[in-house]
Amino acid sequence: MRDFVYQMPVKVYFGENGVKQHLKNELKHYGKNIMIAYGKGSVKKNGIYDDVVNVLNECGKNIIDFPDIPANPTYEKVLEGIKLYKENDVDLIIAVGGGSVVDCCKIICAGTEVNDDIWELEFEKGIIPEKMGNFAVILTLSGAGAEMDCLGAATYEAKHEKKTLVGPYAKFVIEDPQYIMSVPYKVFMPGVFDSLTHCMETYFGKTFNVSDLMNEGLMKDIIYNMKELINGHDTIEVRSNLMWDASLIQTFLFNVGKPGDFQAHQIENALGAYSHGTHGKQLAVIQPAYYRAVYKNEISKFARFARNVMGVNEKGDDEDIALKGIEALERLIKDANLATTFTEMGYELTKDVAKVVSQICGVSSTGPKELTREEIYELLMRCR
Repeated sequence: MRDFVYQMPVKVYFGENGVKQHLKNELKHYGKNIMIAYGKGSVKKNGIYDDVVNVLNECGKNIIDFPDIPANPTYEKVLEGIKLYKENDVDLIIAVGGGSVVDCCKIICAGTEVNDDIWELEFEKGIIPEKMGNFAVILTLSGAGAEMDCLGAATYEAKHEKKTLVGPYAKFVIEDPQYIMSVPYKVFMPGVFDSLTHCMETYFGKTFNVSDLMNEGLMKDIIYNMKELINGHDTIEVRSNLMWDASLIQTFLFNVGKPGDFQAHQIENALGAYSHGTHGKQLAVIQPAYYRAVYKNEISKFARFARNVMGVNEKGDDEDIALKGIEALERLIKDANLATTFTEMGYELTKDVAKVVSQICGVSSTGPKELTREEIYELLMRCR
C-alpha cells in the first residue's frame, strides 16, 4: 500500500425532497447574493429551477442568474461567470445541473479571488489559489461524479485544449433521485457509462489491493442497474443506485493506496477539444479499443475483471477469459445503444486530428502498458 491521508469534505443530502428539506438551513451560512448556474433551460421546464428559487425567495436572497452553460463548458463561459461573480459580490453559487455545470462552477470559483487569468495561473505558473469562491450542487444529471471532487474540465477553444483545473470542493450537495427521473434514457446512459469508466480506469491502475475489491462491487452494481435500464426497468430505485454509484467513485476511496490509469480519459479529453462530443459517448468508443491494445500486459487482472465483474463463467486460460471480458464490455455498450465508433456517433475523425490528439494527450505510465504516440494514433484510427 502507498502512504495516504484520506478526507472527504463534501456533505451530501441524499433523498427525495432534498431542496425543500435542507436548502433553507444551509443558506443560513451564506450572505445575500446567490448565483444560480444552469445549462440550456431544462431545469426551468421540469420545475427544479422553481423549487430552488422558491427557497431562495423565502430566505430573502438576491438571485443572480447564470444560464446557458454548454454540455462541454468552455473557458469563455468560465470567464463570463468569474466576471459576474465579482461584479455582484456573490456569496455562493448553486450549480443546478450535471457534471458540466458543476465543472464550470468549480473553475469559476477557482478564479474569483485572484486577479490573474486562472488558466495561466494553474497551467503556466503552476499556482493553485489558496482562497476560492463558494459553490454548492443540486444534482439534476448523475454520471461524472463531479459533485464529489475539486476538479473541473473546460475547453479553451482558441487553444484547442481541454484540460482539468483545480477548484474548491462543494460546500454541500443535494441529490434528489426524483430530479433525474425525467432525464431521457439517451441522455442518462452516457453518464452511467462514464461512472463505469471511472471505476475501470481506477481498477486497471498498477497494483492490486482492498480498493480494487471494493471497486469490483461498485462496478457490478453499475452494470446490474445499467442492464435494468436496458431491459426497461426504469425505476427510482435503479436511478437512485446509479446516482449514488457515480458519487461514490469520485470520493477517490477506490484510489487509496494505488495509482489509477486514466489513459482513455486523457485521449478523450484531448479529442474533446476538437469534437466537442459527449464525454461518456466518446469513452464508450475509446475504452474497449484501449483495452484490446493493452490487455496482454495485464492478462491476469483482465481475466479477474472478466470473471468477477463482467460475469464470464466459461472455461479457458486467462488470456481467453480476458478477451471474453472485453467482448462482454463491448456487448454491454451496444446493448445500451451507445455508439462503438466515431462514425456511428456522427463524428468524422480525420487523420490530421487523430495525429494531433495522439501527440498532445497525456500518456499514462501507471496502467497496464505505457503507449507510444504512434500506438495512440493507431488506436484512434481503429475507433473511426
